[in-house]
Amino acid sequence: MAADLLSKDRRIRFPSGSYQAFYKGINYKIDPENDIVEMTQKLNIRYSPESREEAVNLANKLGIEKIQKRASLFSKLLLLSILLFLFLMFFPSYISAKSESFFLSAGKFLAIVSEIVFLYMFGYYKAAVNYCTDSYCEKCGKHFVFEEFQAPLVKEESKIDTYTKTLTQYWHCRNCGHEDIKIEPQPLDHHHEKKQGNLIEDTCEECGKEHAIEEYRNIDVLNYVLRKKIRYFKCRNCGYHEIRLHKRF
Repeated sequence: MAADLLSKDRRIRFPSGSYQAFYKGINYKIDPENDIVEMTQKLNIRYSPESREEAVNLANKLGIEKIQKRASLFSKLLLLSILLFLFLMFFPSYISAKSESFFLSAGKFLAIVSEIVFLYMFGYYKAAVNYCTDSYCEKCGKHFVFEEFQAPLVKEESKIDTYTKTLTQYWHCRNCGHEDIKIEPQPLDHHHEKKQGNLIEDTCEECGKEHAIEEYRNIDVLNYVLRKKIRYFKCRNCGYHEIRLHKRF
């Protein structure tokens, strides 16, 4: 039963004359004239007021250079603790048989605890380093003044022969007013599958006409593991459009 639910398509419906729909935080927009489909989603602003305040307090206390050194130190300690754990896991023959059980158990425990501590400390200082870097305004040369003034936007655009994904971030400086809108392409695992010519369910839900629904463009397939499929349908009679989303887990 659960497997059947997972295999069902999620449908985004566009009534006749409507080419925009909102579904689970994503805005879907169809351009039938140019055969383009856009999917946009607003993300959370990267740094919360609490994380900004914490990073500023830490920088005022230690200095930015010392924070960077500590982030580097804990990354190396984390790597060493992981290597130690792997050594104790796969090379027990290096330890004498008499004390093997005790030292292996104690060593593995200490290695795991060290990994957790070093991972936390690395993440703590690395987050502060990231904020110090991102909040620096290159135009006026001040720290902690560059910030996002609008939520970042992820945009996916499907055309007949291409599929792109971009991230747009909106930054400005509180001190000098400098603005920087960054549009960066995002890594994408994508390929096309051929559309289906004959459909079992080909009656239009909008106008009720039989043999009117068609899959009018090839299928977008994203992510090799999950195989998220996006399929595109329309009614030849009334202009009703529909997008079907499918994920295989």
